[in-house]
Amino acid sequence: MPLISMAEIRTGKTLRRLLLLGVSSLVLTTSGVAVAEDWSDIRDNYDQLKRYMAAKRRIGADEKASLIALQERIDAFREGNPEDPRPLAMDIQVSTWLGDDARIDEDYEQLAAISDLDRIQVAWAKHRLGMNGYGSIPGIILSDPVDLADEPEANVLLARSYMARNQFQDAIDAIDAIPEEGLQKPSIRVNANRVRGQAERWLALWQDEVGLREAEEAAGTSPVMQLITSRGPVTILLYETQAPNTVANFIELAERDFFDGTRFHRVEPNFVVQGGDPNSRPGSTIAPGSGGRGQWIPDEADRPDKRFHFAGSLAMAKSPDQTKPGSTIPNSASSQFYVVIEPAENLNEEYTVFGRVIDGIEIIEAIRKNDDLLEVATISRPERDYSAETLAIPGVPEPGTTIPPTGIEGGADKPAEPAPAGG
Repeated sequence: MPLISMAEIRTGKTLRRLLLLGVSSLVLTTSGVAVAEDWSDIRDNYDQLKRYMAAKRRIGADEKASLIALQERIDAFREGNPEDPRPLAMDIQVSTWLGDDARIDEDYEQLAAISDLDRIQVAWAKHRLGMNGYGSIPGIILSDPVDLADEPEANVLLARSYMARNQFQDAIDAIDAIPEEGLQKPSIRVNANRVRGQAERWLALWQDEVGLREAEEAAGTSPVMQLITSRGPVTILLYETQAPNTVANFIELAERDFFDGTRFHRVEPNFVVQGGDPNSRPGSTIAPGSGGRGQWIPDEADRPDKRFHFAGSLAMAKSPDQTKPGSTIPNSASSQFYVVIEPAENLNEEYTVFGRVIDGIEIIEAIRKNDDLLEVATISRPERDYSAETLAIPGVPEPGTTIPPTGIEGGADKPAEPAPAGG
């Protein structure tokens, strides 16, 4: 294949040449099925696209067409060489550029089936972790025993998947199963110790949390709501006992359709999924992440019975304090809320946890930035008035200030909380 110059990359002629070269390198068999002439030719095509992608750093319509053309060549080669791992490995990168997660998983599954390399399972599990796909990681790692002396990262990934399901003892056991020779690499030892330490600290809190959850289920009186998202429904239970005003705020807004038609404007892999901003609605001229209900609510994270940020917990976002990096403005929660995907120790001090996901955590993990929050529906709740006590401005009220319950005012043009600090 003729080489392509950097000048052509800069002028944009490259994509047209790559498309033509890709098509001309296919031949038709008598059955009409396209097959690749030669692997080295495909590799040349891939290498030149790789250099082009590194230079352009974006994928437009032309880039996408060129990558799809390369995938067609890869597929044709795979038809005649089903046991060859090279096209699968190449297609994983091409599919990554195209953002085709389903195809990446298919490639890894086929690659694992034809290869006995443990690192393929580890790479696949890392991909799933990056996509918040915690539920699939145990199946990937445990489907075929991994030599933990050679691939200790497998059990670090396994432990993190257990943490995302609040299975803290399982996480500790996974780390402890790594032999000493597997911990010789400093970065592995550091990560393993970090995950194990987190699991131990959360396990110490978990027994009390389990007791609270069992009591809530037995009583059957906690408010239950449902987030109707474009990915599917997510059912949440609210902590009315430990965060009564925050729960009142959420129910009040939900039952006034405040959240309907908004979007999840912030998604941080392995951290949070955040929504509740009216500025995230299509057509808004104000940046998502800056909107709220027009008032703010008092923090409840300083209560002695407060709940903690276990995986799947629902909490209120707050405004960062620009004068104190890493801190938030007191009493600056308004309408934006988030769900933590993994347990988050760093959020326990300042953010009010007011509920948890009881069904649909896999939906939360599948949500991507700008997915729709179509509606927040009430499933069941006590028959009483839900009106939150609010503040006209965030911050610490003057001594003796009375905080009255108020209705919704303002909205999309009011500054509010962008995100959990440290996120």
